[in-house]
Amino acid sequence: MMTAVTVPTFSAARDRERITGVGLLRSEWRKLWTIRSLWVTLAAAFALTIGLCSYMIIDGTTLGGADAGHIPFGWTGIYPAGMLVLVVFGVLSVTTEYASGSIRTSLTAAPRRTGVMLAKAAVVTGISTILAFATTVLLYLLLQAMGTVPSAVGMSLFAPEMWWGVLGGTLMLPYGALFGVLLGWLLRNAAGAICLYFGLFQMGPQILPAFLPEPLSSITDYMPLAAINIMRSGGMSTEPYGAATAIIILLTWLTALGGLAWWRLKKFDG
Repeated sequence: MMTAVTVPTFSAARDRERITGVGLLRSEWRKLWTIRSLWVTLAAAFALTIGLCSYMIIDGTTLGGADAGHIPFGWTGIYPAGMLVLVVFGVLSVTTEYASGSIRTSLTAAPRRTGVMLAKAAVVTGISTILAFATTVLLYLLLQAMGTVPSAVGMSLFAPEMWWGVLGGTLMLPYGALFGVLLGWLLRNAAGAICLYFGLFQMGPQILPAFLPEPLSSITDYMPLAAINIMRSGGMSTEPYGAATAIIILLTWLTALGGLAWWRLKKFDG
């Protein structure tokens, strides 16, 4: 009888330990670096961003010509390419678990489900943010060393003409990763989530106006990529709205996707 009472108590204590916030964060951190597809995709995103931006900076003629030489942060124009790969990274961080069936273990350890969702979003967004800022600092130093953009020569990274454009471009990278995480939670299928992103959010702004009535065609101005382009323009673009509105739109999209994903997680995995 002593054994029968003691063992369940020990097991319950272990269950409580597993579902702490710190435990969930550690679990998601381990998954990130032990699942090969995740860290390879993450590395590819930043290798692509650094490689293409470095080429543009070193080449000089692309960014330092008459058309773009007056934009000190013009080299961040390649960041959308890195964002695309980070969307895939975010999707895979969720769908890989569903494909392998290991998601059952995670949800069993955290019966309320919400903690697993928040922990994964925090780890994916956190590591993407750190790497994004490190990438930006590295590229800024290369920009100053090469001196190929006349308007950026000798300009501090924190000068308003540089900082706001650089900050907007840098933040779009972790935004893409988080967006992918929420799509992954919503659809649970990598192919479906990636196709939805490319079909609706990436290509939609170019395709939808041809099929929508004239009064509704402006709806594409309020899709994520349109808001991101305004945010990363550093104040150079204010049409059809300003940076503050763009930030509200981007947060609204995250809230909507996150709410739907959370509802599905609680409804069908509860």
